[in-house]
Amino acid sequence: MNPAFEKAIAAKEARRKRLAKLPIHKKIEIVVQLQKLAAPPLKAQARRTVVWGIGPASKRGQDEE
Repeated sequence: MNPAFEKAIAAKEARRKRLAKLPIHKKIEIVVQLQKLAAPPLKAQARRTVVWGIGPASKRGQDEE
């Protein structure tokens, strides 16, 4: 196999293992960040989007403003 390809696969595997070890609240924060990134292009296509009202910027038990 190509050494560059092997290096990329190894890096991908290492990243997945590192993410798997994160606590659940950190994983949820990552999902919310991805939802926020995906929302503008989806809204531009008139698609329904949902960004969870949780994460580091919101207060527990309250919706984001």
